[in-house]
This record gives sequence, C-alpha cells and structure tokens, in this order.
Amino acid sequence: DWQWVKGHAGHPENERCDVLARQAAEASPTQADTGYQA
Repeated sequence: DWQWVKGHAGHPENERCDVLARQAAEASPTQADTGYQA
C-alpha cells in the first residue's frame, strides 16, 4: 500500500536551507577532498 508523506516544499526553514545550499553549490570551487582513498 502507498501512503502519502508530507514533503518539505513550502516549509520556511527548508526553503531557507535550499537557498543556502544552492548558494554554496554555485560559489567558488571547493577544495579537493584529499582525505579519502579508495
């Protein structure tokens, strides 16, 4: 059975987080992650 689950769209705090995340993603390049080795 499918159940409806309320989404995050329209929640002021989540919308603010989306704005901040978008700004960070579009900002100058981040430093390379040198701490991970496969």
